[in-house]
Amino acid sequence: MAFLPIFGRGFPVPFWELEKMRSHMENVYNALAGGINHFRRNYTGVFPLVNTLEDDDNLYLTAELPGLAADQLELAIKGDTLTLKGAKVADNVDANANHHRREREVGSFSRSLTLPIKVKAEEVGAVFKNGVLTITLPKAAEAKARQIVVQAQ
Repeated sequence: MAFLPIFGRGFPVPFWELEKMRSHMENVYNALAGGINHFRRNYTGVFPLVNTLEDDDNLYLTAELPGLAADQLELAIKGDTLTLKGAKVADNVDANANHHRREREVGSFSRSLTLPIKVKAEEVGAVFKNGVLTITLPKAAEAKARQIVVQAQ
């Protein structure tokens, strides 16, 4: 009976498909056990990467956009959706050059994010510095916490 070496072990050929399935299930389990960080490490195609945070008055969104200029970006807000669009252009490379590795993606992108709270769309501001876009979204009055005075009787 023929054996196939797999990670130093040998399995008979009829069990090859079972070993592939076991390996795949192990990868799925490891991905689930690793949480969102595991998926983020292995997931490509989401661009730009963003972080959101909030304080008492604002929601902040930061996006990594290396190699872009501010005039290459479009930012729009409609209802509770913020949309960021742009294009990454290819480096000027000799057309006859051979690529040994090409990992940096180029082309148009669009990323729409649903905002977790209501914001004042007319007061949204954005600053682009050193390849990082920081968007400040002031909270709408109904999204802010309101202190309630408790009266003694």
